[in-house]
Amino acid sequence: MEGKIHSQISDIIVKDMMEGVIAVNCEGVISYVNNATEMILRKTRDQLEGKSVVSAFFGSEINDEFNQTIMDAIYDKDGAVHEGLFPYCANGKIIQLHMIASILRENGKKVGVIVVIGDVTEFVEQRARAAEQTQRLLDSVVRTLSQAIDERSSYTANHTRNMVQIAESFLDWLDKTDHPWKFEESRRRSFLMSVWLHDVGKLAVPLEIMDKESKLGAQMKVIEDRFVKISLLDEIAVYRGEISAEEKEVRKKGRDVALDEIRRINRAEFVPDEKLELLKKIMVEKYHDESGEEKPILTEEEIENLSIRKGTLNDRERAVIQSHAVVTGRILDQIQFPNEYCHVPIWASEHHELLSGRGYPYHLSGEQIPKEVRLLTILDIFEALTAKDRPYKRPMPIEKAFSILESMVKAGDLDGEILGLFKESKAWEKVTLG
Repeated sequence: MEGKIHSQISDIIVKDMMEGVIAVNCEGVISYVNNATEMILRKTRDQLEGKSVVSAFFGSEINDEFNQTIMDAIYDKDGAVHEGLFPYCANGKIIQLHMIASILRENGKKVGVIVVIGDVTEFVEQRARAAEQTQRLLDSVVRTLSQAIDERSSYTANHTRNMVQIAESFLDWLDKTDHPWKFEESRRRSFLMSVWLHDVGKLAVPLEIMDKESKLGAQMKVIEDRFVKISLLDEIAVYRGEISAEEKEVRKKGRDVALDEIRRINRAEFVPDEKLELLKKIMVEKYHDESGEEKPILTEEEIENLSIRKGTLNDRERAVIQSHAVVTGRILDQIQFPNEYCHVPIWASEHHELLSGRGYPYHLSGEQIPKEVRLLTILDIFEALTAKDRPYKRPMPIEKAFSILESMVKAGDLDGEILGLFKESKAWEKVTLG
């Protein structure tokens, strides 16, 4: 049988071929190697020919995959070509081999396999260096873009960077504790990139909405100027004898009280019923402008904004803010991410979804939301609650922040298991937040 194999080899092997060639019979015994094989594997012909594949390449676990592929080719009944890139320990030096193992037939009968090998170590190392450079470039572009997004607004200048630091600390903790949910390297990179890019859609949100620190925003100055104008109009009315000085003072005191209430409501985090009742009384107040036309002391838009129960955004503004999640998905869908980052557009765009279905923009619920998204959501809320760089609010103590997060778990919005892991990790303590 070995003679038959040699006969076939002599027809297909060029004497000075740079690739290594190994012939193996159906019993797994090496019957032939060429000169290049000796050079590549750093073994002599005497060390290889006549030896079984297992014994010839035995000596390092690194060679197991190489050996197994040859044996798979030998015992493959379908005669498929077995090809791959494998590490190999050649006399103590780790090299990278490209291997193709094909069957040899004589008169239609399988008589063994022929293995062609090439040392592609330099190529693999060059490719690894190129991949590393590409990775560094991608990371730097993503971080620069993320920084640009945050720095559009003085109120969220460190938001994403803080989230990334906390996320890295948490993932380190999962790895250190050997938790079953620990992230493999490619999944870790993919998740962290999702954190870096989760707010990219805010590029499309007008700053006057994103940075709206009070219910009225710039409208507050308009109202204050209007009240000044009304006082001047009253001064003119007194000069013309249309009203008395006493009536002017009564009006001014009433407007001063109203303006103070407007200022308080404008800055309030929450507006209770009694404040809304006071607002209703102010709403009905009228004045006559310089042309004598009667006008309301507050416009409909100003009343709408002052009537916001919680926060600073009215329904239209909140819809614009929430649209950033959809825009994030649209932007990231246009990027041709490497395969390992294929989840980035999904994870980043879904970070406002809640398990209860009350989130946005897609109103996903339960198992529709990946665990990575559930974690990202918790990180986003935690950072927003505890942030130190928001001039419109003081940072919330950690205990109170977790009280809010735990109430969201009870309401069915957040994943309690993941929140418990995050709380146990104390990831926020191991980073310096801006």
